[in-house]
Amino acid sequence: MIRSFKNQVAAGAFVALSGFGIAANAETVLQLASVETPQTVWGQVAQKFADGVAEASGGDLKVQLALSGTTGSVRETLEALTIGTNDIVMTVVASLNAYDPLAAIESYPYLIRDEDHFNAVYNGEIGNDLFDALAKSSGLRLVGAGSRGPREMASKRAINSVDDLDGLKIRVPGIDVFRETWAGLGASPTPMSSKEVYTGLQSGIIDAVENPLSAHIRSKYYEAAEYVILTHHVYGAYTFVFDDARFQSLTDEQRTILQEQAKIAFQWGTEKAKLELADLRAKLEGLGARFIEPDLDGFRAKLAPMAAKFPELAPWVERIQAAK
Repeated sequence: MIRSFKNQVAAGAFVALSGFGIAANAETVLQLASVETPQTVWGQVAQKFADGVAEASGGDLKVQLALSGTTGSVRETLEALTIGTNDIVMTVVASLNAYDPLAAIESYPYLIRDEDHFNAVYNGEIGNDLFDALAKSSGLRLVGAGSRGPREMASKRAINSVDDLDGLKIRVPGIDVFRETWAGLGASPTPMSSKEVYTGLQSGIIDAVENPLSAHIRSKYYEAAEYVILTHHVYGAYTFVFDDARFQSLTDEQRTILQEQAKIAFQWGTEKAKLELADLRAKLEGLGARFIEPDLDGFRAKLAPMAAKFPELAPWVERIQAAK
């Protein structure tokens, strides 16, 4: 599938090309869209990427940022790749689940052990193979990966062991792996728009939600849910998404620059997000949140049989778990 893209000549006029090639004397401008705001770590990652691409290309290749959801929701920004109004989308890998169930591997519970394991998986051979498989099946090319850090629970109920999850109504994203994770742990997973979570907690429609700690602060879940349960059940992976045909239409030099600068920017973001975690906990505690660190062995044991329910993910689960 060939996507149109923006091409700016030296005189400053924009010429729409069809994706077959780029004139040698042209300045290429790619629009990067995300729902992240410029103030967040990942908004800063997008800016660092844009700056690095401009510098490495001598200004011949530029990334124009469209942050804060200015081109729509995550789903809408991805759909815009198909018509060429966005050239790059920064989001988590699992956002591609609607295009290929393989993308749900990012949301598989207790798969990534820590930051070192994340790096070995996503920035090594496994990550390359995974991104190639997704490009082949979905037509979308993932470039680079940064660790968003672990997802945790905000809960109105104290959770000291896996048994305390029995019947807990927890909001989950609309991804089968998330629903099966919490059902397997004994909770009652409840799909719900993120915009409805705060009022859902207040009204008692749900008892809990799971997200990175940064989202707990941004959405003020601490006002409606007293406890933060450190479940560490998923390490989120941010990435840059291109239409693969669009990406392959760029020159070898341009693709190399984009890949190298994505790696640099995401490594920076991973370190910054890791350093931010301690501050986030202190801030939440200052806002009245009570942290609980349950024994996670029981969580992992209950979820051990889950791979059999996702045969398309099982080979990847086995390979990632074996990675050192």
